[in-house]
Amino acid sequence: MDSVNGVSHSSESQSTASATEAQTAPSISEEREEEIRTELAQNPQAVAALDQLVADRNFAQLSEEQKVESLNSFMSAPNAATATYLQGTAEVSLNPQATPSSLTPDAGTLTLDGVTYSIEQGNLLDAQGQTVGTIRNDGSVQLASEATARSVYDNISTRVQLTEQVGAQTRTLVDLHAADPRGRLADPNLNQEVANRVTAVIEQARREGMNMRVDTAYRTFAEQDALYAQGRTAPGNRVTNARAGQSWHNYGVAVDLVFNNANGQPSWAETNNWDRYGEIAVAQGLEWGGNWQGLVDRPHVEYHPGFDAGDARNMVQSHRQGGLEAVWDRMGIGQIP
Repeated sequence: MDSVNGVSHSSESQSTASATEAQTAPSISEEREEEIRTELAQNPQAVAALDQLVADRNFAQLSEEQKVESLNSFMSAPNAATATYLQGTAEVSLNPQATPSSLTPDAGTLTLDGVTYSIEQGNLLDAQGQTVGTIRNDGSVQLASEATARSVYDNISTRVQLTEQVGAQTRTLVDLHAADPRGRLADPNLNQEVANRVTAVIEQARREGMNMRVDTAYRTFAEQDALYAQGRTAPGNRVTNARAGQSWHNYGVAVDLVFNNANGQPSWAETNNWDRYGEIAVAQGLEWGGNWQGLVDRPHVEYHPGFDAGDARNMVQSHRQGGLEAVWDRMGIGQIP
């Protein structure tokens, strides 16, 4: 031990090291922020919304506990609209007299239960221009005729667009079209357990600002053969290697999801958040075609507990004898008691 006048330099160094470590150790809010970044890494739009929130000067002035609470609230719907709303709540936390405009969208549209409203400064206006409710940037909707509020993310048939005016620019916070306009998830030939899991995937994707829709679901044997012929004996590109009875679509346990473009039309663009969609699907217990070797099928998800992806061809006999229910019974997801 090196010492001068009986004082240990080792002890002094340890104290300095401890102080340095304390200064560099991440705070609880920084740790939570990093967790969120890791979870949302495959959704750059959601990460950008997180950046927007944590860069806000009011957010920076919150206590550590308030920051963590705000970050947890962000994860309920990690998108730009939620981030904007939480910037407003941070301002109110610091100044209870404040009435920040960021709490509500400046403009937009909402189609709820088949009725379309325009949005003006957080108010819902009917076709006659009368105020019939309110909407906030956290997705909460309150119609004057209803006793409780609901969320725009709870119904995949909801069409919602929320915008903010920033100077001379209009910024779109959320833009979601109806996710199943042809009602394919309601097809009785689609297994209900599969429909429920796919619906949960769409709901989470929408919370994250991902504008998704159902492309195909149940497919008959005849439709499968016609699709197989495409690019072989019929015009078009090859899109499947599965003949009739070889696809899980034929047994009502597979669905293809794609993205909506700005006009609400199907999009298979490479720039879409396919990998994040795949993560959400796998978290719901679905097999994602984007993980396949060989013929990758990123829109495709399927659910067939107890069987492998290639086992569909072994279901033909069960289907002949007892239809879809017989196939579902073999998987333990039958719908008839």
